[in-house]
Amino acid sequence: MKPIFDGVEQVYGFNHRALSIPDTLMSEPMALIPFTEFAAWLTRLSLLTQDPAYMAKLGQQLNFARLDIDGIDLLSTPDLAMSIRRINYGIVSLQSGASYYVSLSGKIMKWCYKNPYAFNQEKSYDSLRVAMMLLNALRHFLGESYRPIRVHISGSTIAQQEIEQLFNCPVSWNAAQTEIWLDIDDMLQPLIEPQLANSPVTMKRSLFEKYLNMPQPHDTPKVLFEMVNYARFYGLPKVEDIAKLFNISKQQLQRRLQQQGFTFSALCSYIYSNQAIKYMLDGKSVAEISPLLGYANQQSFSRAFKRLRKCTPQQYLDKLNQNKPK
Repeated sequence: MKPIFDGVEQVYGFNHRALSIPDTLMSEPMALIPFTEFAAWLTRLSLLTQDPAYMAKLGQQLNFARLDIDGIDLLSTPDLAMSIRRINYGIVSLQSGASYYVSLSGKIMKWCYKNPYAFNQEKSYDSLRVAMMLLNALRHFLGESYRPIRVHISGSTIAQQEIEQLFNCPVSWNAAQTEIWLDIDDMLQPLIEPQLANSPVTMKRSLFEKYLNMPQPHDTPKVLFEMVNYARFYGLPKVEDIAKLFNISKQQLQRRLQQQGFTFSALCSYIYSNQAIKYMLDGKSVAEISPLLGYANQQSFSRAFKRLRKCTPQQYLDKLNQNKPK
């Protein structure tokens, strides 16, 4: 998400606050966001910019190199094929429910993105977002003048002329999925900027665990956990807040919780105590953690934590610090 807001701020002069997105959310690069929320932001950005083709203006920002992933560069490979594989398999740690893959048809290779969770106008913006990132990955290896054979965009037409100028090839709309077509021989072209074949991958354990945190759509308990964890950026959530994120009624959510063996208050307590410990492992103090979890004051946070963990947050943090290697 961050490359989009970086681009909007650079081109149009406003940032995430214009969409009432909290600073605390934007300050956590690995925070998980429901796709329904992200999709709604994409549509609202078209209204705020008063430019239905705003995505086309963000070309330089929509690049895998700008994802700011500590220790990993998706484009740092010795050839294009390896980067395509790295993106296709690695992106599941950043976006669940969607898939990136390659399809072959004779001498044509189709680099595809399928997202069954995008609907209406947001489908066009999401499809364009990914198509531009794929195009920039190809141009990273094959040069800025590289043009694909054609591009398929899912969703209704937006500024056909501007988009075709951007891709410099025919663009089809209302496709079943996002596709960039290239000649298979393009994979064998000499590279513009050869990469190091054995560039090291280095990552702290706490960051690595965040990449393992992405829930799959069928993992109902984990999806529930992450919906509640996302909602706390806007304050301590209520049942109706979470139901709205799922686009279901309050009663339907309560039945779903019951089926999973949870009460809403117990679920929140469990999630927030876990998140508090993750913040502790990241080096945050109890005073810093309390507002990040949406508590009005530190005392409320301490009482809630102690009910579940049988010790105060400060006592738990002290134990963690005692066990740190000297």
